[in-house]
Amino acid sequence: MSDNREFIDEFLVESTENLDQLDKDLLALEATPGDPQRLASIFRTVHTIKGNSGFFGFSKLGALAHSGEHLLGRLRDGKLSLDDRITGTLYSMVDAVRAILQSIEATGTEGEQDFRELSHQLASAAEAPPAAEPLDRAPLSPAPPEHEPAVEPKPSQPVAAAPVAGETSQPTPPETVQPAAAGPSLADATVRVDVDLLASILDLVGELVLARNELRSVETEDPAVLGVSQRINTVTNALQEAAVKTRMQPVEHLFSRFPRTVRDLAKACGKEVVFTIDGGDTELDRTLIESMRDPLTHLIRNAVDHGVEDPAAREAAGKPRSGRLSLRAFNESGRVTIEVADDGAGIAVDRVREKAIARGLVAAADADALPDSEILQYIFEPGFSTAREVTSVSGRGVGMDVVRTNIEAIGGTIDIQSQPGLGTNVRVHVPLTLAIMPALVIHSAGERFAIPQAAVQELVPVRRGGRSLVEGLADAPVMRVRGRLVPLVFLDTFLGLRPETACRERGTVVLVRVDDREFGIVVDGSSRAGQAGHGCRDLLESASLTTIVIKPIGSALAGLGLYSGATVLGDGGVVLILDLRGVSRLADVQATDREDVCPVEAGENLADRYLVCQTRAGRRVALPLEKIVRLEKYRAADVQTAGARRLVRRDDGFTPLTDADTLLAATSGDAPADGSLSVVVIRGSEGDLGIAVDGIVDVVAAESPLQPALAATGVSGTVALGGLATEVLDLTAAAAAI
Repeated sequence: MSDNREFIDEFLVESTENLDQLDKDLLALEATPGDPQRLASIFRTVHTIKGNSGFFGFSKLGALAHSGEHLLGRLRDGKLSLDDRITGTLYSMVDAVRAILQSIEATGTEGEQDFRELSHQLASAAEAPPAAEPLDRAPLSPAPPEHEPAVEPKPSQPVAAAPVAGETSQPTPPETVQPAAAGPSLADATVRVDVDLLASILDLVGELVLARNELRSVETEDPAVLGVSQRINTVTNALQEAAVKTRMQPVEHLFSRFPRTVRDLAKACGKEVVFTIDGGDTELDRTLIESMRDPLTHLIRNAVDHGVEDPAAREAAGKPRSGRLSLRAFNESGRVTIEVADDGAGIAVDRVREKAIARGLVAAADADALPDSEILQYIFEPGFSTAREVTSVSGRGVGMDVVRTNIEAIGGTIDIQSQPGLGTNVRVHVPLTLAIMPALVIHSAGERFAIPQAAVQELVPVRRGGRSLVEGLADAPVMRVRGRLVPLVFLDTFLGLRPETACRERGTVVLVRVDDREFGIVVDGSSRAGQAGHGCRDLLESASLTTIVIKPIGSALAGLGLYSGATVLGDGGVVLILDLRGVSRLADVQATDREDVCPVEAGENLADRYLVCQTRAGRRVALPLEKIVRLEKYRAADVQTAGARRLVRRDDGFTPLTDADTLLAATSGDAPADGSLSVVVIRGSEGDLGIAVDGIVDVVAAESPLQPALAATGVSGTVALGGLATEVLDLTAAAAAI
């Protein structure tokens, strides 16, 4: 019973409310015995209690309610007339039901009291002949059957027997009820409130939060004002937390309807589907739950209709006859992720690519270069379908534009992954609530923006110890954070606020994680950035944590895909909230999505990982990742000559420089048009040294041992990287050459 405690509590609250209404209805019925609507209402109430008690296995309560329902049914149908004896018996039944409910609430059981005698009295009253002068009323028309479908008590449960002939049936008061446990009952501790009223309360709390923020921004040294401000802040935080909780509801209420949907649809399609649900206790804003109902229904229907194959096709493909479909909810990065996954045929990416080209959504040359993950996004285009024939069941993707529109309307996002023959995984990411959330307010080029706190991992200064932590990887800025390379987005140039970033040498990096991507957003910092004693102060000046109230934005801004909403700060300024998924997509920070370039955690063995580069002569070479210190970009003018050596200025000293083609005794190709120089800085036995290359290709794990027998000039051996034979530069020879 403990697993169903939440539902039992709801049953107790609802039944107690029904009993209170039943008392009122019985009193009203005594005053107007001929009221058919009142009788019908009383009958429905007792019928509901009987059905629910059978569902939870409360046999004693079910038997008592069943006897009362039978009596009320005969009254409703005009076969009996209401008199004092029947009224008294009904009141006794109400008191007995209330006693059983109190026992269930206090002990979890129906108690030891025996109400069989009362059941006999109810049955006897139902079988008594009508009075000589029946009451002047007409039965309801049309009358429902005497025994409506309901969950009846189990056969093994005791059911009240009909009274024997001649048995007296005087109403007797219910047996003495043991006092319930101390404290208010569930009905007294619970109140039902209209959802619109809750939404109104939450809106008012949001306005209070804004007023609180404005009050805190007022500069004053008056102790009385500061004390009141602190008290208002504490109360507002508590009120905000309580108000948000009133709208939270487990997604189980949403998921509970889908097993029947899957069953019916699978039978209609002639398929076998095993459906599993996980994470039903994950809480979500009630408004969002209602908004998610239709999109999830469509996704599940798609999975059964077009994802899972019929049993014969699955057996031919070496799969079990029954397909697997799962619905899962979990918290991730301050948002709720709902996942619909199947092990069906998957989506034919090539057909999606062909259809996208045919409809003019993408050029053929561009489509061939796009990864599968981006090609799959085209199924969200209006009217997109990969069906070869127009039938009653179209190809997977039809209607997906409506799904995405509905999800984006509540601030959510949707992504899809599919492997032909293995299945499809659709993930929907939605905010916990639409109202209030903590956020980090950052500064860039004189503008302020908000980032949801749940996505923020840490703040890092651009400079540390007098040197910049920003590196270059294939013309893309990155930062090495505890052994892993994190791509960077300079917010000022990305949003077009400045033609050139002012944050490369001084600024703050906000490390964020969204879904399975990690990247850094570089924002403004003060001139003290990186200086001793001022690092923490600079971080605080670059960003500040506050509670924001989310406001919707117009379609013009929403269409950019960069902003998820707006808020008003305490000083009255309007601030846009960054949509981190949109930023990562438009800034093309996809390196962390690829397994070969996944972050390297501290302590991980790097001996079998290599940085693959290309020289200006076009040769593919690699360097051991464990020897690499930094990846940097220089202008040709930055290279200095001292005797026969070429040097570049780094930090407080010089680093010797050689060219990869020179090391390989090869003729270099043409220098880049902009005169730039990509340099891999490695750690040698006598200090750092730089090797100039044309560009960075990838970071790849070795697929074979290094073969020294295939060494050559400047090459220590050959290894398989990404399926290709790749020469590994001889770093000992490089150090000797310099």
